[in-house]
Amino acid sequence: MVEGTNCEHPNCTCMAAEDSDYCSTYCEAAEDSLEIACGCGHAGCEGTATRVA
Repeated sequence: MVEGTNCEHPNCTCMAAEDSDYCSTYCEAAEDSLEIACGCGHAGCEGTATRVA
């Protein structure tokens, strides 16, 4: 992994963790699944789904 790269999960906008292609174990486990939102849980991730009431 190159330092300062984005997480490889298609819907995640986080930076990848050091020595990884993903920002979290969630994104690494979801690499082959189709999702419309990212569920990594990081506050700054713009790929998280929000519920509109």
